[in-house]
Amino acid sequence: MTRFYVPEIQLEQGRLKIEGREVHHIRRVLRLRIGDEITVFDGSGKECKGTIAKLCPSSAVIAIHHVSYSKRESHLEITLAQSLLKGEKMDYLIQKATELGVKKIVPFLSSRSVPFPEKEKRLERHHRWEKIAIEASKQCGRGVLPKIESVQDYADILESVAPEALRLILWEKEGMGLKEVLKQSKEQKRAFFIVGPEGGLSEEEVQSAKERGFIPILLGERILRSETASVCLLGILQYEWGDIGQKKRTNSLELALSTGKEGE
Repeated sequence: MTRFYVPEIQLEQGRLKIEGREVHHIRRVLRLRIGDEITVFDGSGKECKGTIAKLCPSSAVIAIHHVSYSKRESHLEITLAQSLLKGEKMDYLIQKATELGVKKIVPFLSSRSVPFPEKEKRLERHHRWEKIAIEASKQCGRGVLPKIESVQDYADILESVAPEALRLILWEKEGMGLKEVLKQSKEQKRAFFIVGPEGGLSEEEVQSAKERGFIPILLGERILRSETASVCLLGILQYEWGDIGQKKRTNSLELALSTGKEGE
């Protein structure tokens, strides 16, 4: 069923009015018609299933049949701190990390990061990343959008980690093997990992992370591109501790709209 994003879902007598860019997608891109079924989600877990009841040039009215809460989110809370990459590579990373269930993405500037645009263009870039995350969530069925932080300095991200999180930092020069770390860190619910730029992190940056409890790790003999390493590690963590490879859960909570009022 086709999915659409509406950040604030407000039902009136069992109906939802959609306006903005999603209406263009409904009418012009997918060419949906009255009676077609769709799903609307708000990015925080709420999902509404219904049929198109009315189409106008700038709006659409959906007759909602069920309200549910997404059960497709991983119970593992992963934060990816990613050194800023060049345009399309950063876009790719955000798309794939969203599909793999990342909880939060923190772009940061390190000593070897690519230059970042002037301040007036930073907000535009951030909005682009958020749109990419929304589209990826629509495609993969996620009900909760990952949080994408504004670009931060490297020193600041080291101070922002939850105390109980497993702290990992990828470093191509030396470190523990990932398998060894995973064996010693079972039953984890939170993980925070840092991936440096294409030129790698400096020894000083890695040392600063180690002083704050980060474990340098290696993924193997081959040197991976920064975006490849991030996606690889995220997938491994989700397989070992998260929901990749797990049996599909079917016991989603649904609220029938029997009286025209949400939740009744």
